[in-house]
Amino acid sequence: MLNVNFSGRLGADSELKTTKGGTQYLHMRVATDDYVNGETVTYWANVTWFGDRAIKLQEFMKKGSLVNVMGSLRPSIYQTKNGESAISIDVTADRVEFIRTSKQGEGQSENTTTDTGTFKPKTDAAEVAVATAAATNSDDDLPF
Repeated sequence: MLNVNFSGRLGADSELKTTKGGTQYLHMRVATDDYVNGETVTYWANVTWFGDRAIKLQEFMKKGSLVNVMGSLRPSIYQTKNGESAISIDVTADRVEFIRTSKQGEGQSENTTTDTGTFKPKTDAAEVAVATAAATNSDDDLPF
């Protein structure tokens, strides 16, 4: 399984859909930009998000919303109307976050993130310190 984490904007309002088995899910098209040789290239991802939270937040997932998506990637190859092969980027989301920009003061902006997933980060300072020490005190002499 390929795990991904990316940010982008919704290209259209999200759609609430139902599987043949009756399970509801949210479908979103998310655009993310990359810069190749000084030019902007836009990649589109089809994002599927299952669960009660997705259903409850559907009304807020509107075109142009900036979101951060974490989930598993499943690329697929398909034929276009012209008979050419193309790649579809399909992501099953585990977590989706809104990224809002709000104006503060004169001309200043602050990015804020609203958690819409179920991930609970470690809050025990001792656990974080032990994990950090273990990561920095490695005996391996890796060339990279």
